[in-house]
Amino acid sequence: MVFTSLTFIFLILPLFLALDASAKSSRIDIRNAVLLFVSVVFYTWGEGANVFILILMGIINYIAGEVIHKADNKKPYLILFVTLNLFTLFSYKFLCWVVAAIAPGVQFPNIAMPLGISFFSFHAMSYLFDIYSGTTKPARNINEFLTYFCMFPHLVAGPIVRFAQVKSDLEKRGPSRELAIFGAYRFLLGLNKKVLIANTVAPVADTAFLLCKQGELSSPDAWVGILAYAVQIYFDFSGYSDMAIGLAALAGFHFEENFKRPYSSLTVREFWRRWHISLSTWFRDYLYIPMGGNALGRTRTYVNLVMVFFLCGLWHGANVTFIVWGLWNGFFLVFERVASKFTSLRMPSPALKVYFVLVTLIGWVFFRSENITQAMDYIGSMFSSGGSFTLTIYHAGAMGVLAVALMLCAVPDKYIPCPDSANPDDFFVAPYAAQAVLSFFSVAMLLKNMRNPFIYFNF
Repeated sequence: MVFTSLTFIFLILPLFLALDASAKSSRIDIRNAVLLFVSVVFYTWGEGANVFILILMGIINYIAGEVIHKADNKKPYLILFVTLNLFTLFSYKFLCWVVAAIAPGVQFPNIAMPLGISFFSFHAMSYLFDIYSGTTKPARNINEFLTYFCMFPHLVAGPIVRFAQVKSDLEKRGPSRELAIFGAYRFLLGLNKKVLIANTVAPVADTAFLLCKQGELSSPDAWVGILAYAVQIYFDFSGYSDMAIGLAALAGFHFEENFKRPYSSLTVREFWRRWHISLSTWFRDYLYIPMGGNALGRTRTYVNLVMVFFLCGLWHGANVTFIVWGLWNGFFLVFERVASKFTSLRMPSPALKVYFVLVTLIGWVFFRSENITQAMDYIGSMFSSGGSFTLTIYHAGAMGVLAVALMLCAVPDKYIPCPDSANPDDFFVAPYAAQAVLSFFSVAMLLKNMRNPFIYFNF
C-alpha cells in the first residue's frame, strides 16, 4: 500500500488518527500498541503473508539487542545477528540475480521480495550497531521495539530512522497542536509533490526511454527526458519522505529531514549531503568511518569512498546499472577531493553548476536504464547532433509542469517557505492554505488515475 492510495487516505489514515486520538490519554505502551496495530494492518493490506517475515525479523532483532547488550563479549553476537540480517536481505534481493549471472541455465524459483526489506533491514542493523557501541540502550520491551521497527510512516520506503532518534518519543509523547499542524502540512506537501509534479512529468521520462529502446531518440528529446526523470525521482522520493515525516508528526514523532534541496548543490559531495540523507549518513556512520574514513591517508580514503558508493548502488537493487551509478558517484567524489588540492583547478560557481548538472543527469541515465546498453545509447543520443523535438507532441501539458518544477529546484533556499514543527504560528498562513487547496487537485487526479507507484518502493 502507498500513502497516495485512496484506501490509505480515506481508510487507514482516518482509522489511525481516530485510534491514536482515543489512546492519547492512555499509558504510552497502549499508544505504541495502537500504532503497531495500524502498522501491521497497513503492511498486511499490501503484502499479505510477508507481514510474518517483518514481525519475525522484528522479534529476532529485539532478542539480538538484548543478547548484545547483556553479553560481556559483544562482538561475536553482533557479527552473528548482522550476518543474519544481511543474509535475509541478500536472499530476497540478490540471490536470483547472482544465480542467473553464475549459472544462466539453472532454473531458480523467483522469490517475491517483501516490500521495504532494504529499509527495515537497515533499521535493524543500525539498532544492533548502536547497542554494541553504547550509543543507545535497548528498547524497554518488545512492544516498544516492534512499534519502532514496524512503524508505518518509515516502514516501506524510509527514511531510515535510528532507534535513538525516536526513543524519547516512544517513551513519552503527548498531544501537540504545533506538531499536528506541521504534520498535516508536510503530508499534504508530499502528496502534492508526488501527484501534481512527479506523476505528471513521469510519462515524459518514460517516453524518452521508450524512444531510446526503439532507436528513435533525438538529442533534444534525450535532454528533456532525463531532466524530466531528475524532476520525477526528486519530487517522487522527497514527496514520500515529506509524507512520512508528516505522518510521524501526526503520531507524535520527530523524524529528521531526508532531503535538503539537493539540486541546489554545486558539487557531487554537496549533493550527497542533501540527497537521501538518512541513507548517506547510515553508510557514513556504520561503514565509511569504521573502515577508516579519511583518517588513514588519501589512498585509503579514496578506496573507502568508492567501496561505500559501490555498496550504495548495490543497495538500490540487483542490476549492474545501479552499481555503475554508485561507482559513478564514488568516482566524482574522489575526483572532487583530488581537485580540491589544486587551487588552480577551482571553478567559478556557474561552471561548477554546469559540471554538477552534467554529472548528475548522466548518473540518472544509468539509474533509470534497464541495462548498460540502453544507458550508453541514451547518453549517445544526448550528445549527438540534430534531431527534432517530439516529446511536446505527446506531453504538451506536462512540459509546463516540468518547467515550473525546474524553476522550483533553482530557487535559493532562503526564498522557500518551510513551516517549522516547533512553532508554525511564526510563519505566514499562505503555505498551509496553498497545500490544502492543491491537495484537492491531487485527490481529483488520484480518483482519475489509481496507478501511482513510488520509485523507491522497488528498493
